[in-house]
Amino acid sequence: MTGGPDPEPAAMSADDDRSPAARLRRAELRVAHLEGHLEALRAQVAALEAADEHRRSELSEAHAEAADARAAAREAQARAEERRHLIGELREQLAEARAARSESKSDDGGKVLGWRARRRTN
Repeated sequence: MTGGPDPEPAAMSADDDRSPAARLRRAELRVAHLEGHLEALRAQVAALEAADEHRRSELSEAHAEAADARAAAREAQARAEERRHLIGELREQLAEARAARSESKSDDGGKVLGWRARRRTN
């Protein structure tokens, strides 16, 4: 051994880790590995985007259902308010009819006539 510089590049074999051919091969393998990893990530992104689109459509449907439910609730509330109003009117009519009946009793001396008897007296 002479203790000089490294052997000349022509003396290096392709199997030597330091040779340009070996470094090129390692770089090609690394690129192939990264391309495979990239394809896997693209597939994963595509699956996530599909799931996201599915969730968006479900959310849109849920918003539509919620809007329909709110509209139905407003309609039901309006019907309930109409019925409360009608019940109030019917209670007033009942109170008026009872008051008219009690006046009729006092005018007739306490005698309450049925509808046929009232019809005959008119």
